[in-house]
Amino acid sequence: MANNALVLGALVSNTDPALVPGPESLTGQHVKVERLTKSHFPDLYENVGSHDDLWTWLADGPFSTTADFVDWLNPILEMGDDLVVYIVLLNSGPSTGKAVGVASLLGARLSDRVIELGVLFGPHLQRTRAGTEVLFLVGGLVFEKLNYRRLEWRCNSLNLASRKAAERYGFVYEGTLRQHGIVRERNKDSTWYSMIDSEWPMCRKVLEKWLEDGNFDEQQRQRSRMEEIREILR
Repeated sequence: MANNALVLGALVSNTDPALVPGPESLTGQHVKVERLTKSHFPDLYENVGSHDDLWTWLADGPFSTTADFVDWLNPILEMGDDLVVYIVLLNSGPSTGKAVGVASLLGARLSDRVIELGVLFGPHLQRTRAGTEVLFLVGGLVFEKLNYRRLEWRCNSLNLASRKAAERYGFVYEGTLRQHGIVRERNKDSTWYSMIDSEWPMCRKVLEKWLEDGNFDEQQRQRSRMEEIREILR
């Protein structure tokens, strides 16, 4: 006789809802991550809003004037917990204390313990230890303090830089939604990645190891790539 036993998902032992991110800042060796305020607008325009290439895959931007950028940012400040926007400030170098990038937490489903991460890094953060440290700090916040079990990352399927970054940080490819949107009168297929709570401890170890001073030479060139470190630690 055929076995018609119903197969159900695994029981979740921790069913407490996740928490909404609070006002606290996150401080690392290379960056400080703090909630967006109007005081950040001028630096953010200089380092993010005015750079045409950063907005290729987004529906808005770039912005030709600070005023246009401010008009775009002001409604974001009013969105509250629906879109939690963090600004990335550098701790050292010529741009110390300046806002050079954005990391946003959005689409939270507190009872399911799911949230999405979006990043928009200016040139000072791209391919740097500082940029990677942002992921280390935000990952720690999401998984270790706010009780989430899933962190999502999505991007235009043609945005190869974003896809490469997600995979480098340890996010797992889940699939592509075809004809998921229309951006600037062009088709958008959305590629989805995720990191779950059981994967975070290994991702944390990899990020910590890669960020160590000993992983960089006198010219601040990496000695070991993150993929190599991940393979060794497995």
